[in-house]
Amino acid sequence: MFFKKTVFVVGAGASKELGLPIGNELKDQIARKLHITFPDGFNLGTGDRDIYNAVKLYLRSKGQSDGNPYWSAGRSIASAMPQAISIDNFMHTHYDDDKIVLMGKLAIAASILEAERRSLIFADERQGNRHDFNTASGVWHNIFCKMLTEGIQRSTLPSLFENVSFISFNYDRCIEQYLAIWLENYMRLPANEAQSIVNELTIVHPYGQIGKLGWQTMGMVSVGYGENVQPTSLFEVASNIRTFTEQVEDETVPELMRRLITDAEQVIYLGFSFGAMNMELMKISEMGPPKKLYGTAHGISRANLEVITQHLARDMKVGKTPLLHSHFFEASTCGTMLNDYFRVLTD
Repeated sequence: MFFKKTVFVVGAGASKELGLPIGNELKDQIARKLHITFPDGFNLGTGDRDIYNAVKLYLRSKGQSDGNPYWSAGRSIASAMPQAISIDNFMHTHYDDDKIVLMGKLAIAASILEAERRSLIFADERQGNRHDFNTASGVWHNIFCKMLTEGIQRSTLPSLFENVSFISFNYDRCIEQYLAIWLENYMRLPANEAQSIVNELTIVHPYGQIGKLGWQTMGMVSVGYGENVQPTSLFEVASNIRTFTEQVEDETVPELMRRLITDAEQVIYLGFSFGAMNMELMKISEMGPPKKLYGTAHGISRANLEVITQHLARDMKVGKTPLLHSHFFEASTCGTMLNDYFRVLTD
């Protein structure tokens, strides 16, 4: 279990261990979905049919019929993806173009739902399927759950997440889904009881998520994990996604993120790329305890890591008082890193 106030900051690399796409892979998927063309002038040749149908339904609801501005916006996104740091950065650059933002959100929603369906923890419960924990025993989610529950008895489960919170820059619901099915299986709990415990976890998605899972209590459209939604529902799913600009305009979520970082004694970065926009959302301005930072730096050069740690030290300073106690970064996967620091983080 965790005795120190601990915040996990999670990026796309963390979901990769369950088979979801990282930044470049997601950009490629989005480009394919939004390269909407009509070779004969009428029938869809390339691009995602669900997105095409969703836009057609949207136009019909507005009493409009001309989809060309939307198809053009989609192709603009597709052609720019090789140049973009991420789809989030691109939508931030073009925040004042409502068609770019809309098509980007639709593509994200369709891509992430598809990725959840293909992930290692997807099981179609309507057909009586259950997750086999042998298929992904080395993923960080499993190691985290072992750390979390070591020494725990069932009677103390309601306070399981007392010292733990998450900031997830991902749109998927892998963490929530995994925790619920893990607790259900390991603790031998009814599904609704395991889900109720996970509902007590503070997990912030700065850029939103593709809907809440059926058992979550937040106020947004309910979408099953990896659900194959109809085009009529895709707009609702996409409406849960926020751009950086929208997030900055609504201070509620950034304030909560900064409060979590301020109060933390240790911050653990998993599969996080330390992008400037995301780092900006977590700058603290109030005093808190000294912090130890841990994280993965897989694929990050030594030179870039040096700059990143300098920026972290700057962001963990209030006035002239530094709050960064120490930092430890490993060029490893999230699962390996948590396994190697198991005792350090739970001491």
